[in-house]
Amino acid sequence: MLWYFLGILGLYVASVRSSFNGLDRRNSTGLTDAVTWDPHSLSILGQRVFILSAEVHPWRLPGNPDHWTDVFQKIKANGYNTVSFYVSWATHFPTPSTNGGEGDFQEGTYRDIQGFIDAAKAAGLWMIARPGPYINGETTGGGFPGWVGNIAGNLRDNNPAYQQAWTPYMTAITKIIAKNQITNGGPIILVQAENEFSASTSHNVYMQAILDLYKANGIVVPTTFNDQHAGGAGNFSPDRPGTHVNIYCGDSYPSGQVQAVYYSLHVTNAPSNPMCLAEFAGGSLLNWGSQPMGGTGYEKYYDVATGLGQANQDYETIFYKENYAQTATLLNIYMVFGGTNWGQTLEPTVYTSYDYGAGIGENRVATSKMNEMRLQGLFLRVARDLLGATMISNGTNYTTSSLIHTAELRNLNTGAAFYFARHDASTSTALTTTKLNVSTSAGNLLVPSSGALTFNGLDSKILVTDFIFGINKINILYSTAEIMTWTTIGSTDYVVLFALPGQTGETAIQLTNPIVDLSAFPNVSSRFMNGLLTLNYAVGGSQAISIQDGNKAIVVIIMDKSTAKNWHAPVLATTGNFGNFFSIGTNDSVLVGGPYLIRTASVSGNTLELTGDLNGTTTIQAIVPPSVQTVTWNAVTLGGSRNSSGFITETVLSIAASPAIPPLPTLTKWKVAGSLPEISPDFDDSSFVTANLTATNYTNFPVLAGDRVLYSQQYGFYGGNLIWRGHFNATGQETAIITTVLSGFAGGYSAWLNGIFLGSSQGTPTISATTDTWNITSSMLRVGHDNVFVVLQDHMGIVETSTSSGKEPRGIRGFTIVGGTAKFNLWKLQGNQGGAANTPDTFRGYLNEGGLYAERVGAHLPGFPDSSWADGTPFTGGGVKGAGVNFFRTTFNLRVPAGIDMPVRLSITPSATTSNFRVQIYLNGWQVGKYINNIGPQTVFVLPAGILLRNSTNTLALSLWSLDGTGASIAKMAFVTDGIFESSFPFIDYETPGFSDQAALRPVPSFGAPM
Repeated sequence: MLWYFLGILGLYVASVRSSFNGLDRRNSTGLTDAVTWDPHSLSILGQRVFILSAEVHPWRLPGNPDHWTDVFQKIKANGYNTVSFYVSWATHFPTPSTNGGEGDFQEGTYRDIQGFIDAAKAAGLWMIARPGPYINGETTGGGFPGWVGNIAGNLRDNNPAYQQAWTPYMTAITKIIAKNQITNGGPIILVQAENEFSASTSHNVYMQAILDLYKANGIVVPTTFNDQHAGGAGNFSPDRPGTHVNIYCGDSYPSGQVQAVYYSLHVTNAPSNPMCLAEFAGGSLLNWGSQPMGGTGYEKYYDVATGLGQANQDYETIFYKENYAQTATLLNIYMVFGGTNWGQTLEPTVYTSYDYGAGIGENRVATSKMNEMRLQGLFLRVARDLLGATMISNGTNYTTSSLIHTAELRNLNTGAAFYFARHDASTSTALTTTKLNVSTSAGNLLVPSSGALTFNGLDSKILVTDFIFGINKINILYSTAEIMTWTTIGSTDYVVLFALPGQTGETAIQLTNPIVDLSAFPNVSSRFMNGLLTLNYAVGGSQAISIQDGNKAIVVIIMDKSTAKNWHAPVLATTGNFGNFFSIGTNDSVLVGGPYLIRTASVSGNTLELTGDLNGTTTIQAIVPPSVQTVTWNAVTLGGSRNSSGFITETVLSIAASPAIPPLPTLTKWKVAGSLPEISPDFDDSSFVTANLTATNYTNFPVLAGDRVLYSQQYGFYGGNLIWRGHFNATGQETAIITTVLSGFAGGYSAWLNGIFLGSSQGTPTISATTDTWNITSSMLRVGHDNVFVVLQDHMGIVETSTSSGKEPRGIRGFTIVGGTAKFNLWKLQGNQGGAANTPDTFRGYLNEGGLYAERVGAHLPGFPDSSWADGTPFTGGGVKGAGVNFFRTTFNLRVPAGIDMPVRLSITPSATTSNFRVQIYLNGWQVGKYINNIGPQTVFVLPAGILLRNSTNTLALSLWSLDGTGASIAKMAFVTDGIFESSFPFIDYETPGFSDQAALRPVPSFGAPM
């Protein structure tokens, strides 16, 4: 047959090519053999490992860093074995000389990188460190601190001023990374240099400087680089001349049809490496105004009905399996937990939520996408032969239907093969039946021999031949159902197979003299001939087929995919440094069905101790070693007896469904005060920064008009609302003021003259700067006296520096007085209190606050004395009566019982889109949301569990800025919960500094009446 001839030819060519090029040798950095590689895969401590990695960013889970553990345990439990993480330079170096150049990595905060690494290791996860210096990541400045844009010359280039800027940070973070490498007992196995970077002669020098610094500071594990657009250029590949890293990677964010280019690009650019995708879509970005108002906008990525373009669980099934089919063995999913762009950590294209449509939502809830990844991850960790497999061929010639595309990967040493099959049109929703041509140790076969292989729409399968499993080295000659996992429990080998509900399967196992009892399984039949036991079955629920072959005990568990998604195979940790890392410390696991989440599993004496979470009353099934007589769930002993297949079954009544859960509080009692005293011409701005610079290094943004540079970064303010006060002596001839304000996408600003509202610039999601003319009447002027022109500007974050010259400032780019001869003689600027250098809140950091009066005096903090404030409401009938800012405060209590996880969000009902107002949301002093009523889309804001107090009083504060002279109010606001979970995680209230801790460092508050 043609397909067979092509397969054998492919085997021969691949074998000759591999031997000729010497590519089967293990490669190393020359500094350690703890992590090595060849063209197939990475090896850790001598063991081939498929790197299935989850992207998580430490700063995007603000508040209690203990909650990193919660996220990591969910990642580990759902199939991943690695965490990749960016480090944001901006969060650690507010100034070039922070902490004497050592940076701020304060323990117990989101800046505690050592704590982040420790939590991942405790969960049993390897780590890929990506410190930059540039990271992109949709965070302010792409990770660059605001002050970096002030230096002369280009960034991300061989610019001495730039190198002087990044060296202290990279030295500090590299030292932390170095001491946490696998060679020092830590979990870090790879370190990336820079990020998504284009090469040139100049850039090669910059990249080499980073690599040299790594080596000088003790980095011995392999270095990596991710080349954008799936590795199109081969930048810094070890198979190209010049500066190079050890392992070259691509990244890709496809939608719709799969892209069959990764393998060819890999072979072209880095044949000595295993195929690595350093970033592959785990969801997607959403921008300001990108969706209709409502929710966060990311909800569509969890909708199974929206199609492959939405990166849902069907997307994972098609696209991720296609990556494996193209020989990827290092795959990092960006993001798996996206988290929150709190405070001023966002860049201008994205809003507060960085949920990303990730497998774990911003609220820490593991979605249905994680169930799919658990199936894939469990298979990848036991399919050892896949890690040495070679691409043989691919196309539609493997099946009897030309509608099905198949890729064959084969391990040339063991003979095991993996057939990745899907619709040729990957977006097809058709129901297609076919048979598959496979090559096995028993010859060439057309399978299944009885019935057909069925592909539902948006389906993809990994089918195996000559797959060895168990302590008894059982050979599955072929299976038309997928393998979820296998394990040996006691002396019995278990293998779990699955297919979609309603499909049929055929599995052939090489045995000697099997005894099979199918009396309890009417949907299963068997036949034994010539040493081959063939099982045929209809898939539905769970069926455990016991097979005795001499002294070999085997259980084949057949599940429909919906059932399989409720099963887990937690690792039984052993002693030793990596005792909870599967494949390195242990291969032992148990099989447990039912729970929403299993966090830990361990055997103590004759007891299996399980901990985890439930999302309702749950039937727990466990397959455990014979020595185990008792199973506990969160320290509660389960009943149930063991059946003949080894199952122990018990129904657990979850307290998560108990009526004792208190109702969510309502928001009815508010205090309010005005928060824009700066518009008064008599306001004392002597403490504001004098903006008197006349030169700028933002050469792409020369000043358009005026004799001063009014760029906030040059005065030490890198985020949040900015207040500008321009002074001039009026002659009476002035007729207008023209301003160009650069805020970033979706920005906006309001202008006043001598306390009189002139108007506002309405921001849009696609315009970063606006030029406006503000007309003046003679009645507004104070002729012969000081006049004050005030701009309140929303700062939308610092733009990512994707190119070497891509610096962009924030502030007033041009200003002109029209009519007469008057000119501005003084400009004053205020941003967050103390700027980046002297913020009073060193715990939350300088990126938490902006320049509003209420923020500067600490009115957003818990404990602020608001008893003298007026009673009021941000809702209809209250709000702001004209243009300006009011600040609102209230308190509430949740009273969440111990053992319960109750993710809470704050939902805002949008007002009419013609109402132009902006709201900032503060929870216990943390700015956790920015809402823009006329742009959206976000209307629901996560209140992070690391900040939200479960059993103490919470302080909620709002800044409400009306950009309209007619005023504004919020239609409605309420708490919503994303589920009630019984949890073993020890949620503890995390008290952070309040007003009394910082009062001495802030101005004495003196609030006026509400506006």
